[in-house]
Amino acid sequence: MRKVILWSLLSITLLGCSTKVGYYFLDWAIEWELEEYVSLDDKQDKQFEVALNTFLAWHRAQELPRYKDQLVQLAAEIGNQDFTTQSWNDHVRSAKSHWVRVFDFIEPSLTPLISSFSDEQVEQVIAQLRVEEKELNKKYLGKSQQQLIEMADERIEKRVKKWIGKLLLSQKTAIHNYNVARGDSLDMWLEYRHDWIRLFSQTLKNRQNKIALSHSLTLLMTQPETLKSTAYQAILDDNTTRYGELLIQLNRLASTKQKQRFAKKLNTLIKDLTEMSEEI
Repeated sequence: MRKVILWSLLSITLLGCSTKVGYYFLDWAIEWELEEYVSLDDKQDKQFEVALNTFLAWHRAQELPRYKDQLVQLAAEIGNQDFTTQSWNDHVRSAKSHWVRVFDFIEPSLTPLISSFSDEQVEQVIAQLRVEEKELNKKYLGKSQQQLIEMADERIEKRVKKWIGKLLLSQKTAIHNYNVARGDSLDMWLEYRHDWIRLFSQTLKNRQNKIALSHSLTLLMTQPETLKSTAYQAILDDNTTRYGELLIQLNRLASTKQKQRFAKKLNTLIKDLTEMSEEI
């Protein structure tokens, strides 16, 4: 259910071979994700479809230009060798503000839809969230620190490779060193996810009070730091800064070919976002 609520994330993760193709099938993808969590009745399905179409039209007209502007700024910073830890932190804050605006837009449609859920539908959502939590625990718990670092290395290498191509040994080393040095927050992360699911489940069960439901959804979706311990948030902030430093280092180590590939992919993404925002 949480993935369905985070509608905007799909617009930037469904890049695949074509950002445009992913975005044009976004309505289908969101509906497909929704079905993993809950089966809507006919009235709810129509309500959701209207809300989704309204959201996508707004998102294309209002949000895609913002994403494009941010990427243009990023491209300029990297091209001029002006990409710093401070600019990285600024981009992170901008990304968070993108999501807050999206949630502020969908909340008036989301709240009445959730408030109409039957007890059976609520149990469907909670059951799926518990399945996902169990899968995460199975994936990470019981792993040695070395295994966790290897998993993190593979995850980041795959992400970076998508943008710059085959990595140099020095870049793989930089990624590994980052994962060795970053703060260990696995147990805190799993505990936070467990608490989030518990609170979200309570919110669903008390869904009849729409004012309380709106408040709880806003808190859970846009203010997650309020649910995290001071120690956990401090580690997250430090790791975010370290990740920015890693990106700066990877860019410094990049070959001419890698830089050209990154610039081409980034410019293509900017062009796609521009064209999609204009096709209204």
